[in-house]
Amino acid sequence: MLTDEASSLLARMAFHHAWLQIEASKVAEPYAALVAAARSEAGVHMSEAWQQPTIDTDSGMNLGNAYPRDRSNAARATCIEAMRRNL
Repeated sequence: MLTDEASSLLARMAFHHAWLQIEASKVAEPYAALVAAARSEAGVHMSEAWQQPTIDTDSGMNLGNAYPRDRSNAARATCIEAMRRNL
């Protein structure tokens, strides 16, 4: 189910954050900021999706336009830079 996948993803992100806190503490905060930005952006899109009518055709599954990810893209760049400096 979708909720199982979301729960598994959240657990993996928490695991990696804890691991970074132990092994590379300077990377843990940028990683946490990336997770927060991604969760915030995804949460908005998931809420909007639940409010849409049920899709009943294959063509209805097409996304059309990609969802904006400006905050998570910026946070990912910051996190990668921290990883390059510290790992």
